Amino acid sequence: MATIRYEPASRKNVDRETDPYKPRKGAPDVGVCPTCHAICRKKRWYLDEKEYASLAIAGGHARPCPACRKIADGFPAGVVTLRGAYLRTHRDEILRLVRNEEGRSRGINPLERIMEIREGEDGMEILTTDEKLAQRIGREIRKACRGAVEYRWSEDTKLLRVRWVRDD
Repeated sequence: MATIRYEPASRKNVDRETDPYKPRKGAPDVGVCPTCHAICRKKRWYLDEKEYASLAIAGGHARPCPACRKIADGFPAGVVTLRGAYLRTHRDEILRLVRNEEGRSRGINPLERIMEIREGEDGMEILTTDEKLAQRIGREIRKACRGAVEYRWSEDTKLLRVRWVRDD
């Protein structure tokens, strides 16, 4: 009888990034997103308006960033659902909190953005380009407004659903 030996997977063999909008290989040159003015250098996206202006004049390689591509395709990575009577009475305060969190996140990573805010009679739905932003929005609303928050990660796609409810 032959002995089968199993080798643990090395870090190089494990695919940790499952986002189809982020390229596997880095582009050979500096890229600029014409929509949001983000700059990509060495597989890292960042914001710098002065550098963008000089690259736009010098003829930098224009390519949309992953966040702008997700927004154009309508492919969210995070869905935050807000419900309850508390939301109806404190709507403006909660929206300010959400926008502030987006601003903080975008300062660190320009690919973390709010795609759309949908409002209905029974609540609000916020679509984000990154699941970490959705998670932080849920955490900040929970900290500031209390209520119950629930996080659900999907197994097959890179999607986080956050649900917050407060009924008082």
